[in-house]
Amino acid sequence: MSMFVMLGAGLRAAMQFIPSVEPVTFFAVLAGWLFGSIRGFMVGATTLYVSNFLVFGGQGPWTPFQAISFGIAGLLGGLISKRMRYIEAIGCMLAATIVFELIMNLFSGIFFGGNILLAFFTAGYFIVVHVISNISFALLMPVVGRKMRDFGGFHEKGFISRVAGTLARLDGTVRGFKLPGTNPRARQ
Repeated sequence: MSMFVMLGAGLRAAMQFIPSVEPVTFFAVLAGWLFGSIRGFMVGATTLYVSNFLVFGGQGPWTPFQAISFGIAGLLGGLISKRMRYIEAIGCMLAATIVFELIMNLFSGIFFGGNILLAFFTAGYFIVVHVISNISFALLMPVVGRKMRDFGGFHEKGFISRVAGTLARLDGTVRGFKLPGTNPRARQ
């Protein structure tokens, strides 16, 4: 999960000069799909918080609203079936983007002048770019997700069983040295 946070924050910082194009939603939804809704929420919110230290504008009164919005994207990712199809990925990314835009534009309208309709009107171009870019990211999600799950060992249950198997095979030894207090023959 920390890799998702670091990749999402780094790519958001690198892409900050392309308005409304950000990979945070992609990583939040992908984390929600792979690790569950709660962890997806944590990845989305944490990625936003970390990346705000790296981007122009940084932290501010908008940060909690952004964090909640991207956290919701992770929650939505947890609702995708384990056999993710393109239509599910696109639908989830579209829903996450709409939730983000609603929350942020409502906040902007209330906090920066009180005119919510003006906030949505002036953000129209950026909303369209954000939706298109996130749908583009969604087209990558089923392929990336399956590769990570199949080849990267990111399926949580499979990962835990592999770790338990590796620990059992170690049977008290590390790099050929016997750990103090272990006697494999005493257990027989």
